Parts: sequence; structure tokens; C-alpha cells
Amino acid sequence: MAFSTQVTAQGTYLTDGPSQRVVLGKRVVDLRHASPKHLVAPGSPAGTVVQALRHVGPVRAADVAQIAAQQLSANDKKTLASTAFQAPAWMRPPLVSIANAAVADIDG
Repeated sequence: MAFSTQVTAQGTYLTDGPSQRVVLGKRVVDLRHASPKHLVAPGSPAGTVVQALRHVGPVRAADVAQIAAQQLSANDKKTLASTAFQAPAWMRPPLVSIANAAVADIDG
């Protein structure tokens, strides 16, 4: 019998439905209930930025904003701008700075 140091990835997804664990064959998927403020722009690159900010917190938010401003499309930046009001208060300034980068890209 061979042993491995690899760990099977376990998927965790946020949902507005109830929290539950779903077993799909050998995979386990955790569905965690989240409030609407945690589900800003779900399934989009803009939503991924919001989740990244939530993960790193206010201390590293500027780092995420800098990278997102360079890599997001103008359309994704507009999505962030239009949904920023749903995000927690500490997260709004980084989201606005990303959205403002879209204006600079268009005007520049």
C-alpha cells in the first residue's frame, strides 16, 4: 500500500440557501449559507475580487486592489462600482479605487 502526502481538495461554496454537505461520489462539497453582503457579484471576476478582499482583510486590501485594477476588464470594474454599496464599509474604498482605475484606462 502506498501512502501519499496529497490532500483531497474539499469544495466550499457560499449560497443564499441552507448550509449543507453534499457527497458527490468521492467528493464532498460544503454549501455554506451566506448573507447577501457576502454574495456580491457571484460567479464573476468582480465577485472573486470581493471574496479575495474578505479573505485578506483590511490590512492587505490595497494589495488586492492594485492587482485587480490591473487585471480586471473595464466591464468587471463597472460591476464592482455598481455593487460596492452591498459590500462591508471597510471594503468600499478599495472597490471604488478599482472602479476609478477603469475611468483612468478609458480616459488614458
